[in-house]
Amino acid sequence: MANLLSSNKGGITTPTSHGSYKPVIKHWFFKRTVGDKQIWTPFSHYDSALLETSALSEENIVAVEGGRYDVYIKERKKCSVYWDSEPIEVRRCSWFFKAIDSKYVPYEEETSDLLEAEYKAATESGQWHKTIVLTMGEQVVFHGPTVIVHFQQQQNTDAWGGTSQTTSRPRVVKRDLDDFNIEQGECHKVDHLLFMVHGIGSVCDLKMRTVEEVVEDFRAIARQLVQSHYKNSIEMGSVGRVEVLPVSWHSDLHSREVGIDEQLKSITLESIPKLRNFTNDTLLDVLFYTSPTYCQKIMNTVATSMNATYTKYRERNPDFNGGVSLAGHSLGSLILFDLLCHQNPLKESEEKNLENPDQPFMTTQLLGNKNRTVLSGRLGLEPQQITYSMGAAGTGQPFIQYVQLIFQPKKFFALGSPIGMFVTIRGIDKLGLDFRLPTCTGFYNIFHPYDPVAYRIEALVNPDLSGIRPILIPHHKGRKRMHLELKETMTRVSMDLKNRFFDRFKSTLESVDIFGLTSKSRKEAEELMEKEVEKVIEMQRQLEENEGGDNQTTSDDSKSNAVKTVPRARTDSNSTAISDDIIEIDFPLGKLNDSKRVDYVLQEAPLEFFNEYIFALSSHVCYWDSEDTILFVMKEIYAGLGVTPDSQVPQQTMTIERPSSCNSLPQQASISLGGS
Repeated sequence: MANLLSSNKGGITTPTSHGSYKPVIKHWFFKRTVGDKQIWTPFSHYDSALLETSALSEENIVAVEGGRYDVYIKERKKCSVYWDSEPIEVRRCSWFFKAIDSKYVPYEEETSDLLEAEYKAATESGQWHKTIVLTMGEQVVFHGPTVIVHFQQQQNTDAWGGTSQTTSRPRVVKRDLDDFNIEQGECHKVDHLLFMVHGIGSVCDLKMRTVEEVVEDFRAIARQLVQSHYKNSIEMGSVGRVEVLPVSWHSDLHSREVGIDEQLKSITLESIPKLRNFTNDTLLDVLFYTSPTYCQKIMNTVATSMNATYTKYRERNPDFNGGVSLAGHSLGSLILFDLLCHQNPLKESEEKNLENPDQPFMTTQLLGNKNRTVLSGRLGLEPQQITYSMGAAGTGQPFIQYVQLIFQPKKFFALGSPIGMFVTIRGIDKLGLDFRLPTCTGFYNIFHPYDPVAYRIEALVNPDLSGIRPILIPHHKGRKRMHLELKETMTRVSMDLKNRFFDRFKSTLESVDIFGLTSKSRKEAEELMEKEVEKVIEMQRQLEENEGGDNQTTSDDSKSNAVKTVPRARTDSNSTAISDDIIEIDFPLGKLNDSKRVDYVLQEAPLEFFNEYIFALSSHVCYWDSEDTILFVMKEIYAGLGVTPDSQVPQQTMTIERPSSCNSLPQQASISLGGS
């Protein structure tokens, strides 16, 4: 906002009764970018008060937002601590005007101070109807204590090339914070750290957001879900929050120092440039990871970044004594899987490092049916020679060095993960019951049923588990979605009718034995009748499914391109149709997840249920803001800490506020019964 030039008090003003002046409340805001828009967002009450106190005491650097950012008060900049980003402008605000998009924009601090001085003088004297002229011909008019407007000048060009100044529609001016939804502040108690690694490309979802932006949403939703599902534990002081931090590797891989983008640009065809640029920036990351040179770069970046972030966090939070868990999306989960497979138990690593601090650690790499010894330097230096170790299928895995982590992860969450596919094409047909991650006891493979990139893991641990349905992740309100409950109800009704029919048939055979049937012939009759009943029920079910598929096609038969849903048997979809809350598995589950299930499937939303092909792409990037996924991760983390959620959880009153979609006037998105 332009600086104030002059105060025009000309004209006759009407004296009114003198009012009592109350100084305006100063609050600190920061300007963040959402898409192509700039939105001013208030700091929490705690952070704003801390900034105000520090500004008055002339302190320059203040940690805000749980310590993830530092605000440099003199420079009026907010800088991230644990990842690289552009500095964000901050401002000490008291006066605002409403922009065209109905969002409030704060005036510059000097302009706000002068407007406040004019407001104080008008309040004490009781004289209003003042016009304050700003630069560029803009004006602020005080009609009364609560009626203040801002006029902006616009330049219009006529047919002869001349310009004229016209006054635009007045904009509302505010002097208070009543219309802002401001949080109190984050809990200072951090129970656990969660590092999240992104997949291919520089953006993580269909909104073209970076990993830092999607993790911000993940963190905010997780905080709200913990507050609603662990309310009693929070009141007792046993639960604080989980700190979620992003880990990025794409920018390092595609940096100018590496030079891969320039090399690709020189050999890329000029046709369809947008598609080719998308391929070079996103899809080729998968091929880069199969290249020994670039796989080494990616692995070094991820491991050293997590080590550096963990070290910095401990330095800034010396009282933190919680654990660390890892989460990876898509290719990021494969990177973490390979990294964790080549970790030494921390005690052994520390002992070897004490004995030979300059020597690299020795790890064992499982490739195909052979065990190979691999050098894994703690500093992740570039190896002298890199080769491929071929598996039985001929694809193999790059033979690289693996950096040792300086912490032992408690749990590993793979979201929409292709780990199962990559392990298979490397020539490994079976991981085995004894396979486990050396330093991480928990492993959870979470996927959406329509995710085209996700694969199951349990069948690689034990082939007998291939026909067992994955565990259904509950809805974040503690129930199944309505359309799934209806499907389950229909299945239960069919089974109930079948059982009732059998009971009556058996009792009839026992009570009316007019044919003198032997036990063998009676058993054969029961088996025959059971087959016939199952056949009838299956025919009825197929008929209902076919009718449902017909309803999903277009009503106009002439539209030959309409997509028709074809029902097919599938273990992941069956898990959503039949109650699977507690299943007794007779097959051994192996050591991968401490003898617990590994595969977990989300519930598809009602809209997604109509056609799985349409929502396949969006299902692969749904995990970042999926309440079901986030709550499941939080529950598993706190279960490891011995904390259980509340038995009574609010259902209809819980709302989830998404920072990426809200503005300076946050809109709370109510989660409906059929919400995604």
